[in-house]
Amino acid sequence: MGIIQFGLIFAVYVTINNSVREAARWGSIYVYDNTLSATANDTARNDGMVDRMYFSRGILNIPVRGTAGSNFNTATTGPYPTGSCANQTVTAPAVAAWYYGANATNPDVTVCYAQLASVPTSDPRRGYYLDVETWYHLQVFIPLLQQFLPDDPVKGAPWIRLPGRITVVIN
Repeated sequence: MGIIQFGLIFAVYVTINNSVREAARWGSIYVYDNTLSATANDTARNDGMVDRMYFSRGILNIPVRGTAGSNFNTATTGPYPTGSCANQTVTAPAVAAWYYGANATNPDVTVCYAQLASVPTSDPRRGYYLDVETWYHLQVFIPLLQQFLPDDPVKGAPWIRLPGRITVVIN
């Protein structure tokens, strides 16, 4: 039973990381629409990334954005939730951050943009670092293993929270 449980954990980890990579790839090649404002373009890019996470979810139970009960209905801008943008590899602070989720302290998806000092400021955010982080809630069905695994800060025991993270450069 333990092998099956760890197999499920590994499968979810691989799938959620593939999902976040697909979302970040789509966000990095997003075509800026000059007829929209910078905020509207950011919203379209962010919503598109969350939709790509849904489409590449495989067997995971991730609800589509805009459905009842989904944590991805609306994005909220900073202040940054605890731990967001933590894997930024730049010294400059994040210039914008959005999170999707019912809980601002532990959101299910965080999208951050960071601007290097050598990159000029621009609405399309070309050259900015795009940091995408998502979490998946998985229920542990073997009580013996639960004592060795961290509890999900949102759902508590017997759930664990598995991360997917990536940082890319916007083209």
